[in-house]
Amino acid sequence: MIKIPKEVKRIMKTLEDEKFKAYAAGGCVRDCLAGLKPYDWDVSTSATFEDLTRLFPEAKVVSEKYSVVRMEFIDEVYDREGDFVGEEGVIVDVATFRKDGVQSDGQGPAAVEFAGTVEEDLSRRDFTMNALADNGYELVDPFGGREDIKNKLIKTIGDPSEKFKEDPVKMLKAIRFAAELDFDLTQSVYEAICTNYRLLEKISIDRFRNEFVKTISAPHGGKGLGLIMDTGIINLILGDNVVKNLTRREKNDLMVLSQNIDRSKQVPERRLGLFYITIDKKKAIPSIEKFNFDSKTHQHLIDAVHDMPKLYFTSTKEMLKKFIYERDMDRYNYLANLEKAQRIVFDYDSETKIKSKMYLLEEIHALGEAIFVEDLAIDGNDLIEAGICSSDDEAEKMLSMLVEKIHIKPNLNKRSELLKLAKLYKRNKLAAMTRGIKWTR
Repeated sequence: MIKIPKEVKRIMKTLEDEKFKAYAAGGCVRDCLAGLKPYDWDVSTSATFEDLTRLFPEAKVVSEKYSVVRMEFIDEVYDREGDFVGEEGVIVDVATFRKDGVQSDGQGPAAVEFAGTVEEDLSRRDFTMNALADNGYELVDPFGGREDIKNKLIKTIGDPSEKFKEDPVKMLKAIRFAAELDFDLTQSVYEAICTNYRLLEKISIDRFRNEFVKTISAPHGGKGLGLIMDTGIINLILGDNVVKNLTRREKNDLMVLSQNIDRSKQVPERRLGLFYITIDKKKAIPSIEKFNFDSKTHQHLIDAVHDMPKLYFTSTKEMLKKFIYERDMDRYNYLANLEKAQRIVFDYDSETKIKSKMYLLEEIHALGEAIFVEDLAIDGNDLIEAGICSSDDEAEKMLSMLVEKIHIKPNLNKRSELLKLAKLYKRNKLAAMTRGIKWTR
C-alpha cells in the first residue's frame, strides 16, 4: 500500500460512499513505490461520466468522450518575508474504468471502451510498472509491476512488438521512462524497439517531439539519449543520410554528450541546444525545422547552431555589444548559458573566455553604456524635429547607425553629440559607412 494524499482519499471516499469502486492508479502508484512524490494523481473508478459530474460539480471536464474530470488542489507557498517561492499540492484526474477496443492502423492508441473492473482497466496500460492500483486497503498488481519497479525494469504487458505496433509512440515512452526513472529496458523491449522503430514514422511529429524533449531533459537524459542512439531512433531525428555521414568528431561528441549531459541543468531548450551543436549546422537545421518547435525554441536552436562559434570569439566590449544588439538580450542569455553548459559537458577549456564576457557585460551595465537603440540619448522624434530625417523609417535607419558608433564610443551618447553625428552621416556617406570601425594608430 502507498501513502495517498488526503485530497485523493477524500475523492475516493466520496465515490466509495456511493458504492462505486475507486483506486489510485498508474504512474502515481508507480512513483510512490519508486520512492518519488507524485504531483499528478489518477483515480480510476467504476462511476460513469454522469456520476462524476454529479458528485464533483466543481471539477473541470477534461474529456467527456473518455469520461475524465480534473480537480486541482494547489496552494501558493511564500517564505517568511512574504515572497512567493512556488506551489505545492496535487492535481487529480478521475476517470471511468476503460479497456482497449480494436485498432490496427498503428496511428495511435486503440479505441477505448469502458470496463467494469480495475483489472480490465490495468490491462490496457502499456508497461507493468504502470499497471498498478491502490485503494488504501490493497495493492492491485496483476502483472508483477511492483517487482519490476523493485528491479528497475521497464517491461510491456504482453508481447512488446505487438504493443509497439498498436501504438508506436510507446517505444519513445519506454525510453523516456528509462531517462526519468533511471530504469532499464528488458532485453525483449530493447530488441523490439530496434526492430520496430521505423513505425515511429507513422506518428505525428508533435507526439514524437514531445517525447524526445521530455527524454533529453529528464534527470537521466544521458541514458535516454544513449538508447535513442543505440536503437536507431536517432535516424528518425537527424535523418538517415545525416547519421550515415556523421564525421568521427560528430560521433564522438554525441557519445560524450550522452555520457555527460546529466551534468547540465534540466532546461529543455538548453539540452536541445547541446544536442544540435554536436553536429554541423547544415545537418542540424533540417531536423530543427522538421520538429516544428515553438517559435522561441526554434529561434534559440537556430542561434545555437549558427552563433556559438561567433560567441566564443567575442572578446571585447565593442564586439559583445554588437553581438547582443544584433540579436537581443534574451537570445544572448540563452547562448551564454549554453556556452557554460557546453564547457561543463564537454570539458572545454573556455572558463576564462566565459568569465571575461560576464565581466564585460557587468561593466557595460555598471557604466550605463548603450547596447540598443532604446539606450540612446535621442529617439526618432528628435531626429525628425532637428530636420535631419524626414520620416520614421529614415529615423530608424539613422538610429541604427548611431548605436553602432556608440558601441565603440560610449562617451558620445549625449543628445548634442548624437545629433552632430547624425548630421555628419546625413551629408557624408563615407563617415556613415565607417561608423562601426575602430581605428588604431
